Amino acid sequence: MSLGEKLPEREQRVEEIKNNYIEQFFVGLLEGDGTITTNLNSYKSIRVRFVIALKNEKNNHYMLNKIQNIIGGRVVIERKEKYVTWIASSKSEINKVLLILARYPLITVRKQCQLEFAKNCLLYKDADNFLLNRKNMYKNMNDLLTKLNKKIIIELPFYFNSWLSGFIEAEGNFSLVFNDKCQLRNSTFNIGQKDDLHVLKMILFYFQSEKNIGKDKKKLVKGILTDPNYYRLNLCNSLSRKLIFEHFSKYPLLGETKISYSKFFEYHHQRLTKD
Repeated sequence: MSLGEKLPEREQRVEEIKNNYIEQFFVGLLEGDGTITTNLNSYKSIRVRFVIALKNEKNNHYMLNKIQNIIGGRVVIERKEKYVTWIASSKSEINKVLLILARYPLITVRKQCQLEFAKNCLLYKDADNFLLNRKNMYKNMNDLLTKLNKKIIIELPFYFNSWLSGFIEAEGNFSLVFNDKCQLRNSTFNIGQKDDLHVLKMILFYFQSEKNIGKDKKKLVKGILTDPNYYRLNLCNSLSRKLIFEHFSKYPLLGETKISYSKFFEYHHQRLTKD
């Protein structure tokens, strides 16, 4: 077979790889900045929607359009043009997203609970079932979190690389802090998560860091001491930074977060070049 005959097959494979990346990236983005909503309308019929709402920035718009082209749904500008939002709500769109989530399962427990509730409502489409299960949506969440957060052996799903880029797009932050003399005071990649400590452990393991994960202190809310269960991870060592650069060279950010990452990368790349 000639090279000319093989080329279409290669192009098809390249396109498949790109589509797989977008789908896996989408799952991470959905877990960070998305919602899975299930409502009962006035006609007592159930409506499920997958929604990702972001600041109305050029790169976010580009990213959501890319997701729309491959996954479906629609992209709208809303809330006085402050947000660009991707929405999947039709039967065919919901089925497409459900197939993707079957191939690349959700990792955060809260989203898993939301998804199970939505699937249950789609299967049993009556108002009584909806009202009963809505009360119990997060019933098992604490038990699941306790088991996952206590796990010592870290297991990364096969799609974690691409998922992580989508999740960092939503939840990550790259910062360079300078003093009055324009000298670098601090350079970090940081990411936080409520409840899902196991997700930060996976990220810590992936970037080969021995850094400790911090937890927000308990706060007084209306005279009651409450635990926010919010965890934070800051990576600033040279090895983790090197692995972060290698990661995003293969699994790029697609939205507005890539702006702060580019500045972060360019600063350290210039320092390495000078050295």
